[in-house]
Amino acid sequence: MDTFLEILKFTVPSVIVMMGMYFLLGEFFNQEDKKREFSLRQELVREHSKISLPLRLQAYERMVMLMERIHPTSLIQRVRTADMNSGELHLALIRSIREEFEYNISQQIYISKESWLMVNTAKEEMLKLINLIAAKVPSETNSIELTKTLFDYFVSTNQEFPSQLAINFLKEDVKHLF
Repeated sequence: MDTFLEILKFTVPSVIVMMGMYFLLGEFFNQEDKKREFSLRQELVREHSKISLPLRLQAYERMVMLMERIHPTSLIQRVRTADMNSGELHLALIRSIREEFEYNISQQIYISKESWLMVNTAKEEMLKLINLIAAKVPSETNSIELTKTLFDYFVSTNQEFPSQLAINFLKEDVKHLF
């Protein structure tokens, strides 16, 4: 029995030390795994940023370009021809805005939800304003009448064009990418 107790005197502390070491090493390896995972995630984020940031910047650029293209000044210069009447110009303006928007619709994936909402709202507001102003001008008159009435409306109301408001918003929103 004495030998059994002698063996236990050495065995029990050894077992306790081994269990302590087992748990300490297990915790150490868990911490190392977490550090490695964090490091890998950081690297993935950096790699993802190298790919996604240029795409996102390009999308914001395209949205600004869309807003510039649906601005009445550039829109009328691009769409209007000398032989158009007001009704034809009205339809051409509406068609051009819709085509420009549809061409860029996939960019919503890369810009913020708020920016997309602002772009969409600006487009809808431009359509609404063109329709309201075109309703005041007889469709048989020369397209110059509709052009003049559109510009007179914005000069008289001292409002910014909806497209300009969207451009300002996009410029502020893109600053959050950096």
